[in-house]
Amino acid sequence: MTAIYRLPWLLILAVLLSGCAVLSPNFQKPEVEITSLEPLPAGPGNDLRFRIHLRVFNPNNSELALSGLYYTLSLAGNKVITGTSSNLPPIAPYGQDNITVDATASLVGSIFAAAELIGSRMDTVPYELEAKLGLRRSIVPSITVRRRGEIRLAQYR
Repeated sequence: MTAIYRLPWLLILAVLLSGCAVLSPNFQKPEVEITSLEPLPAGPGNDLRFRIHLRVFNPNNSELALSGLYYTLSLAGNKVITGTSSNLPPIAPYGQDNITVDATASLVGSIFAAAELIGSRMDTVPYELEAKLGLRRSIVPSITVRRRGEIRLAQYR
């Protein structure tokens, strides 16, 4: 291939890569945390439903344009809550924003988690939040972030 034919391909590649902050070596994964949880009226089939308030942090110097969010919350190793959302606001560089999602609780996962909590004498229960963030204007369609920790039960007993 001659240089004349390679030039358009190189320009296209440069434009694609310049618009993709996720491919930057300095890109840091955003963080997601739960700020509050409120019960909603039961859904079809008497599903347990919740409205969950999340905070998304963007530790990068470029806007984080989100196309969607899918997340799960597990307690004591049991998937308890699943939620999705679309039409999310962009997160400003070095910024944060609150996102509200409606979620459905898994009946089986909830039963197993409750049995684990009732049967244990632990003061804490391990949790894991896994959030898949869909990205706009990116070659990479999504990134997954995880947050693990423990919820202190003593304050609720």
